[in-house]
Amino acid sequence: MNDDESIGRRIAHYRKTRGITQVALAQHASISLSLLRKVEQGTRDATPVLIAAVSKPLDVEVTVLTGQPYGFDGRRPDRIHALMPGLRRALAYWDLPPETHTPPRTRAEITADAREISRLRQSDRHVQIAERLPALLLETATAVHREEGTERERYFEIMAVLLFAAHSVTYKTGYQDLSTVIEERLQWSAIQSADPLMGALAAWSRTTSLLRTGAYDVGLRLLDRVQSQIATADDLATISMRGPLHLRSAILAARAGNTGTVDTHLDEARQISARLGADTDGGWHQLSFGPSNVAIHDVAAAIELGDGARALGRAENVRLSSAVPAIRAGHHYMDLARAYLWQNRNEQALASLQQARKVAPQQTRHHPTTREVLRMLTRAHRHANEPLVRFNAWVGTDANG
Repeated sequence: MNDDESIGRRIAHYRKTRGITQVALAQHASISLSLLRKVEQGTRDATPVLIAAVSKPLDVEVTVLTGQPYGFDGRRPDRIHALMPGLRRALAYWDLPPETHTPPRTRAEITADAREISRLRQSDRHVQIAERLPALLLETATAVHREEGTERERYFEIMAVLLFAAHSVTYKTGYQDLSTVIEERLQWSAIQSADPLMGALAAWSRTTSLLRTGAYDVGLRLLDRVQSQIATADDLATISMRGPLHLRSAILAARAGNTGTVDTHLDEARQISARLGADTDGGWHQLSFGPSNVAIHDVAAAIELGDGARALGRAENVRLSSAVPAIRAGHHYMDLARAYLWQNRNEQALASLQQARKVAPQQTRHHPTTREVLRMLTRAHRHANEPLVRFNAWVGTDANG
């Protein structure tokens, strides 16, 4: 990772081509001029909050600034890119049935495959998901258009689960234009399923784009509305869904710099977690929750607020249970890498990235945080650092971890 590949260098490029001064960009983006200068000079990493803030006045997509998708080049181009066209074609069928002469299997068989796709998603198996999803999406779409009534609604539940996996893969590998389309398809399927918790899942997914673009207030209002819609139900599945919604609201509030709202949502999540007890992987409704996930989000919120010292202090008490999905644990270690970087604890920052790679290699390789932290660590090391060299090589050329 070198400064030529940095997000800061791209920000400077688009600022200059649009004839915007650093002073004007800082003012329009509501960030400090000092921070903007450091990011453009490559002496400070570009956070998601800053990237979203400057993308608006620059009138450029966030992925243009981050350089995503990654992994097209090198000795072993990432296989995920070769699989995306097939997934795009399968996603074209939603309001019209696919042209096929093969009848779909039974709902039980398709449901079993959907559960396996969910397991692969939680385990950070993006390539394996992208290999299997197109055929499964087409088969489910066929069933949706052949059935009626309650049976049709059940197939729409399956469709929502599959689309959630498709959203995870496309977003995490940098195909954010496609992930935004999937959010709309997911919302449509959730409504057709008549399962209010699928609607909550769709809303949670939609906030992914809102986080990316800096529309934090919209995301908070959306999740508040969903909470009010499911608040009267007191069954286990609904209570388990309300917890992750509060955690996502806490992250939205942290990105917006609203510490009071952060604390409110984290407190709500803690109360729900205390009521439910042990960690769960989310089951059919996907969103994992429990004490570990609350603790992870407590750390993540501090990082989003820019407080690395507070985040690391809270991280000392985090103990991840085996129920925490690999993608969630991996993201936690990437967050910690950034916090360590801010505290000039470079060895721990690299160790955290290595742990993220161990837990969730495909996610880690495609995430902008990984590349920004690596770039800063490389800049800080004046002499050769073999573990850092190997990690840079893996991110740049080694395909699938």
